[in-house]
Amino acid sequence: MKKKIEDATILVVEDDHRFVNLLTLLLNQMSFHKLHYAVTYEEALRAIEDEEDIDLLLIDIHLGPGRNGIMLAEELRRRHIQTPIIYLTSNHTEEYYAYARHTRPAGFLSKELSRVKVYQAIDIALMPTFDPDKNRDGENAAHPTAQQHSLYFKVGDVFKTIPLNQVAYFYADQKMSIAKVGSRSYPTSTQLKTLEGELPELGFLRIHKSYLINTQLIETINLGESSITINGETLPIGNTYRKEFLAALKMLK
Repeated sequence: MKKKIEDATILVVEDDHRFVNLLTLLLNQMSFHKLHYAVTYEEALRAIEDEEDIDLLLIDIHLGPGRNGIMLAEELRRRHIQTPIIYLTSNHTEEYYAYARHTRPAGFLSKELSRVKVYQAIDIALMPTFDPDKNRDGENAAHPTAQQHSLYFKVGDVFKTIPLNQVAYFYADQKMSIAKVGSRSYPTSTQLKTLEGELPELGFLRIHKSYLINTQLIETINLGESSITINGETLPIGNTYRKEFLAALKMLK
Protein backbone atom coordinates (compact mmCIF):
# COMPACT_ATOMS: atom_id res chain seq x y z
CA MET A 1 0.00 0.00 0.00
CA LYS A 2 1.43 3.37 -0.99
CA LYS A 3 1.93 6.01 1.66
CA LYS A 4 0.14 9.32 1.72
CA ILE A 5 2.33 12.18 0.57
CA GLU A 6 2.14 13.71 4.05
CA ASP A 7 3.90 10.58 5.39
CA ALA A 8 7.06 11.47 3.48
CA THR A 9 10.31 11.73 5.42
CA ILE A 10 12.04 14.98 4.48
CA LEU A 11 15.63 16.06 5.14
CA VAL A 12 16.13 19.83 5.18
CA VAL A 13 19.73 20.90 4.52
CA GLU A 14 19.90 24.60 5.41
CA ASP A 15 22.20 26.77 7.54
CA ASP A 16 19.84 29.72 8.09
CA HIS A 17 18.08 28.84 11.35
CA ARG A 18 15.40 31.52 10.99
CA PHE A 19 14.49 30.24 7.56
CA VAL A 20 14.46 26.65 8.87
CA ASN A 21 12.01 27.67 11.60
CA LEU A 22 9.73 29.30 9.03
CA LEU A 23 9.92 26.34 6.65
CA THR A 24 9.22 23.91 9.50
CA LEU A 25 6.15 25.90 10.52
CA LEU A 26 4.88 25.83 6.96
CA LEU A 27 5.53 22.09 6.53
CA ASN A 28 3.82 21.29 9.83
CA GLN A 29 0.77 23.31 8.77
CA MET A 30 0.56 21.04 5.71
CA SER A 31 0.82 17.90 7.92
CA PHE A 32 4.44 17.09 7.11
CA HIS A 33 5.95 16.05 10.46
CA LYS A 34 8.67 13.52 9.58
CA LEU A 35 11.41 16.10 9.30
CA HIS A 36 15.17 15.80 9.74
CA TYR A 37 17.73 18.58 9.59
CA ALA A 38 21.35 19.14 8.62
CA VAL A 39 23.36 22.36 8.51
CA THR A 40 26.48 21.33 6.58
CA TYR A 41 27.53 19.09 3.71
CA GLU A 42 29.05 16.60 6.16
CA GLU A 43 26.00 16.55 8.46
CA ALA A 44 23.75 15.91 5.48
CA LEU A 45 25.80 12.92 4.31
CA ARG A 46 25.75 11.43 7.82
CA ALA A 47 21.99 11.97 8.10
CA ILE A 48 21.38 10.24 4.78
CA GLU A 49 23.60 7.32 5.78
CA ASP A 50 21.85 6.99 9.17
CA GLU A 51 18.28 7.47 7.90
CA GLU A 52 17.76 5.09 5.00
CA ASP A 53 14.13 5.92 4.25
CA ILE A 54 14.44 9.63 3.42
CA ASP A 55 11.95 10.38 0.65
CA LEU A 56 12.88 13.96 -0.23
CA LEU A 57 15.79 16.38 0.18
CA LEU A 58 15.29 20.14 0.48
CA ILE A 59 18.80 21.51 -0.05
CA ASP A 60 19.96 25.11 0.19
CA ILE A 61 22.22 25.86 -2.76
CA HIS A 62 24.34 28.06 -0.48
CA LEU A 63 25.58 26.29 2.65
CA GLY A 64 27.98 28.94 3.86
CA PRO A 65 31.76 28.49 3.50
CA GLY A 66 33.01 25.29 1.92
CA ARG A 67 31.04 22.81 -0.15
CA ASN A 68 27.64 23.95 -1.33
CA GLY A 69 24.31 22.23 -1.90
CA ILE A 70 25.03 21.36 -5.52
CA MET A 71 28.26 19.65 -4.48
CA LEU A 72 26.23 17.64 -1.97
CA ALA A 73 23.82 16.60 -4.71
CA GLU A 74 26.74 15.63 -6.95
CA GLU A 75 28.14 13.38 -4.22
CA LEU A 76 24.75 11.74 -3.68
CA ARG A 77 24.33 11.05 -7.37
CA ARG A 78 27.90 9.69 -7.50
CA ARG A 79 26.84 7.23 -4.79
CA HIS A 80 23.78 6.32 -6.89
CA ILE A 81 21.41 7.86 -4.33
CA GLN A 82 18.45 9.00 -6.44
CA THR A 83 16.35 10.63 -3.69
CA PRO A 84 14.41 13.59 -5.20
CA ILE A 85 16.05 16.96 -4.55
CA ILE A 86 14.41 20.37 -4.39
CA TYR A 87 16.90 23.23 -4.25
CA LEU A 88 16.21 26.18 -1.95
CA THR A 89 17.54 29.51 -3.18
CA SER A 90 17.03 33.18 -2.50
CA ASN A 91 18.24 34.07 -5.99
CA HIS A 92 17.09 31.56 -8.61
CA THR A 93 18.73 32.41 -11.93
CA GLU A 94 19.33 30.70 -15.26
CA GLU A 95 22.98 30.32 -14.26
CA TYR A 96 22.04 28.33 -11.15
CA TYR A 97 19.69 26.17 -13.16
CA ALA A 98 22.43 25.40 -15.70
CA TYR A 99 24.89 24.72 -12.87
CA ALA A 100 22.53 22.35 -11.04
CA ARG A 101 20.77 20.66 -13.95
CA HIS A 102 23.14 17.68 -14.16
CA THR A 103 22.14 16.64 -10.61
CA ARG A 104 18.59 16.02 -11.92
CA PRO A 105 16.70 18.11 -9.35
CA ALA A 106 12.96 17.73 -8.94
CA GLY A 107 12.60 21.49 -8.70
CA PHE A 108 13.68 24.83 -7.26
CA LEU A 109 11.98 26.78 -4.47
CA SER A 110 12.46 30.48 -3.90
CA LYS A 111 12.90 31.46 -0.26
CA GLU A 112 9.95 33.82 -0.77
CA LEU A 113 7.82 30.97 0.56
CA SER A 114 4.13 30.36 0.08
CA ARG A 115 2.09 27.34 1.09
CA VAL A 116 0.89 26.67 -2.45
CA LYS A 117 4.39 26.77 -3.95
CA VAL A 118 5.89 24.52 -1.28
CA TYR A 119 3.11 21.92 -1.44
CA GLN A 120 3.06 21.79 -5.22
CA ALA A 121 6.85 21.43 -5.42
CA ILE A 122 6.78 18.54 -2.94
CA ASP A 123 3.77 16.95 -4.64
CA ILE A 124 5.50 16.97 -8.03
CA ALA A 125 8.80 15.69 -6.60
CA LEU A 126 7.15 12.73 -4.85
CA MET A 127 4.59 11.87 -7.52
CA PRO A 128 6.64 9.01 -9.02
CA THR A 129 6.81 7.14 -5.69
CA PHE A 130 3.62 8.26 -3.92
CA ASP A 131 0.01 8.15 -5.00
CA PRO A 132 -1.43 11.32 -3.48
CA ASP A 133 -4.58 11.36 -5.63
CA LYS A 134 -5.80 8.06 -4.14
CA ASN A 135 -4.49 8.45 -0.62
CA ARG A 136 -5.19 12.06 0.32
CA ASP A 137 -7.94 12.50 2.86
CA GLY A 138 -9.13 15.50 0.86
CA GLU A 139 -7.98 18.24 -1.43
CA ASN A 140 -7.65 21.01 1.15
CA ALA A 141 -3.94 20.45 1.60
CA ALA A 142 -3.20 20.65 -2.11
CA HIS A 143 -5.72 23.37 -2.81
CA PRO A 144 -6.00 25.56 0.28
CA THR A 145 -8.54 28.34 0.26
CA ALA A 146 -7.50 31.97 0.52
CA GLN A 147 -8.71 31.94 4.11
CA GLN A 148 -6.41 29.02 4.98
CA HIS A 149 -3.40 30.27 3.02
CA SER A 150 -0.75 32.74 4.10
CA LEU A 151 2.20 34.40 2.42
CA TYR A 152 5.47 35.23 4.13
CA PHE A 153 7.10 38.58 3.40
CA LYS A 154 10.59 39.49 4.52
CA VAL A 155 10.47 42.66 6.64
CA GLY A 156 13.93 43.55 7.85
CA ASP A 157 15.42 40.44 9.43
CA VAL A 158 12.12 38.64 10.02
CA PHE A 159 9.40 37.05 7.90
CA LYS A 160 5.92 38.49 8.44
CA THR A 161 2.88 36.26 7.95
CA ILE A 162 0.04 37.83 5.94
CA PRO A 163 -3.22 35.86 5.46
CA LEU A 164 -3.89 35.80 1.74
CA ASN A 165 -7.52 36.81 2.18
CA GLN A 166 -6.28 40.16 3.54
CA VAL A 167 -4.32 40.97 0.38
CA ALA A 168 -6.47 43.28 -1.76
CA TYR A 169 -4.21 43.12 -4.79
CA PHE A 170 -0.67 42.79 -6.10
CA TYR A 171 0.81 45.36 -8.44
CA ALA A 172 3.94 45.28 -10.56
CA ASP A 173 6.81 47.62 -9.78
CA GLN A 174 9.65 47.01 -12.22
CA LYS A 175 10.89 43.46 -11.43
CA MET A 176 9.12 43.37 -8.06
CA SER A 177 5.53 42.76 -7.03
CA ILE A 178 3.91 44.69 -4.21
CA ALA A 179 1.11 43.22 -2.07
CA LYS A 180 -1.41 45.83 -0.91
CA VAL A 181 -2.88 45.02 2.52
CA GLY A 182 -5.05 47.86 3.75
CA SER A 183 -2.79 50.92 3.72
CA ARG A 184 0.39 48.82 3.95
CA SER A 185 2.53 47.59 1.07
CA TYR A 186 4.75 44.49 1.16
CA PRO A 187 7.32 43.92 -1.62
CA THR A 188 8.30 40.52 -2.99
CA SER A 189 10.75 39.49 -5.69
CA THR A 190 8.16 37.07 -7.09
CA GLN A 191 6.93 38.52 -10.37
CA LEU A 192 3.27 39.17 -11.10
CA LYS A 193 3.18 36.56 -13.86
CA THR A 194 4.33 33.88 -11.39
CA LEU A 195 1.73 34.90 -8.82
CA GLU A 196 -0.94 34.88 -11.52
CA GLY A 197 -0.13 31.25 -12.28
CA GLU A 198 -0.22 30.19 -8.64
CA LEU A 199 -3.19 32.04 -7.19
CA PRO A 200 -6.25 31.72 -9.49
CA GLU A 201 -7.65 28.83 -7.41
CA LEU A 202 -7.54 31.16 -4.42
CA GLY A 203 -9.67 33.86 -6.05
CA PHE A 204 -6.98 36.07 -7.61
CA LEU A 205 -7.38 37.25 -11.20
CA ARG A 206 -5.33 39.47 -13.49
CA ILE A 207 -7.25 42.56 -14.61
CA HIS A 208 -4.38 44.58 -16.07
CA LYS A 209 -0.73 44.10 -16.94
CA SER A 210 0.08 45.80 -13.64
CA TYR A 211 -2.64 44.39 -11.33
CA LEU A 212 -3.60 41.01 -9.89
CA ILE A 213 -6.63 41.37 -7.63
CA ASN A 214 -8.42 39.43 -4.89
CA THR A 215 -11.89 38.98 -6.38
CA GLN A 216 -13.36 38.38 -2.91
CA LEU A 217 -12.58 41.98 -1.96
CA ILE A 218 -14.02 43.77 -5.02
CA GLU A 219 -16.34 46.57 -3.92
CA THR A 220 -17.70 47.77 -7.28
CA ILE A 221 -17.24 47.08 -10.99
CA ASN A 222 -17.78 49.95 -13.43
CA LEU A 223 -18.14 48.46 -16.90
CA GLY A 224 -18.59 51.86 -18.53
CA GLU A 225 -15.24 53.07 -17.26
CA SER A 226 -13.61 49.61 -17.32
CA SER A 227 -12.54 49.84 -13.71
CA ILE A 228 -13.07 48.26 -10.31
CA THR A 229 -13.02 49.59 -6.78
CA ILE A 230 -11.07 47.56 -4.25
CA ASN A 231 -9.55 48.55 -0.92
CA GLY A 232 -11.11 51.98 -1.46
CA GLU A 233 -9.05 52.46 -4.63
CA THR A 234 -10.01 52.53 -8.30
CA LEU A 235 -8.02 50.21 -10.58
CA PRO A 236 -8.31 49.92 -14.38
CA ILE A 237 -9.42 46.81 -16.25
CA GLY A 238 -7.12 46.34 -19.23
CA ASN A 239 -8.65 45.50 -22.61
CA THR A 240 -6.52 42.36 -22.86
CA TYR A 241 -7.90 40.99 -19.59
CA ARG A 242 -11.47 42.34 -19.64
CA LYS A 243 -13.28 39.42 -21.32
CA GLU A 244 -11.62 36.68 -19.25
CA PHE A 245 -12.02 38.65 -16.03
CA LEU A 246 -15.74 39.28 -16.52
CA ALA A 247 -16.34 35.68 -17.61
CA ALA A 248 -14.85 34.45 -14.34
CA LEU A 249 -17.25 36.49 -12.21
CA LYS A 250 -20.85 35.60 -11.43
CA MET A 251 -22.54 38.90 -12.25
CA LEU A 252 -26.26 39.18 -11.57
CA LYS A 253 -28.31 41.49 -13.80
